Amino acid sequence: MSLLKRKVSPAQSAASRENSLRSTGPRTERGKEVSSRNSLNPRLFSRVAGPGMEALGERPEEFEEVHKRLAIAMAPRDAWEEAWVQDIAILRWRLERLQRHETAMLAERRRKRAAERKQETLPASGSVDRELRSMVYMVGLTGVPDSPWKFQQIQETLVQLRDVIHAQMFNEDALACFHMLYGKEPGARGLMFKNLFQMVCKRFRDGNINEDDADQFELIKIVNQEIDDYQKAQALYEADHKESDPVREDAELLLPRENLDSVIRYETHLEDQIERKLRQFYARRREGVLPREQSLPSHAAEAAPVDQPRDAGA
Repeated sequence: MSLLKRKVSPAQSAASRENSLRSTGPRTERGKEVSSRNSLNPRLFSRVAGPGMEALGERPEEFEEVHKRLAIAMAPRDAWEEAWVQDIAILRWRLERLQRHETAMLAERRRKRAAERKQETLPASGSVDRELRSMVYMVGLTGVPDSPWKFQQIQETLVQLRDVIHAQMFNEDALACFHMLYGKEPGARGLMFKNLFQMVCKRFRDGNINEDDADQFELIKIVNQEIDDYQKAQALYEADHKESDPVREDAELLLPRENLDSVIRYETHLEDQIERKLRQFYARRREGVLPREQSLPSHAAEAAPVDQPRDAGA
């Protein structure tokens, strides 16, 4: 064959023009629809949402690794199937993000509860202290909510009262201990204790008491019993609120009902979306090549779930 450029004849030029008219792309509606789908080229999600992912402390390259592994497993044949694979990867990434969010919420609840338990062991301060003092004035130390501070104050006041009785310092100033313990309107036990103390005080002022007074010993017995009772109550409280109780700590981690419902609903939604995308992907795989007389399904039809065939006798 000669390497010299040959002059194109008029017949060849006419044939080339006729052939070019046959290569102008699809002309039928079905052909145009197929061609429109060939141009689908999904953008990398990590490039679109990269700044937002980094702001959340996420690494876009880790998402692309998940995307890559799914693509290897599902082996998409064209750009349309690649888009489905990326959609599934995005949904998986959101599901993992939800799981991290749930774990972070539980960790925050544990940290907050640990701080609250530590705060319970400290003396009240500020507005809390004023509110607590007002409560003590009305109901006494025995009437305020249980806390390490409460048990410590009750036992210290009872020991102080016992020392007063031992020293026979029966005066009206000692009645302040009763008010501190049982409040403005004491219950039956506190009232009985207070009335006995006031009776001994009156006898002391009248000079009708000696070192072996039976009422004095009864007062000491009552004080010792109160100290013993509150020591037991403190032991039960500490056993129920100890720092190293994994069972109680795990029980406290349960999310509030409204938060738990939201997490479950969103998790179920993501799982349903993943399942729907997988059904769409493999339904298209089963279609193969459509007959020329059959039109392509619409996007809405492809998104609808595939109905299972029913038995003829059903």
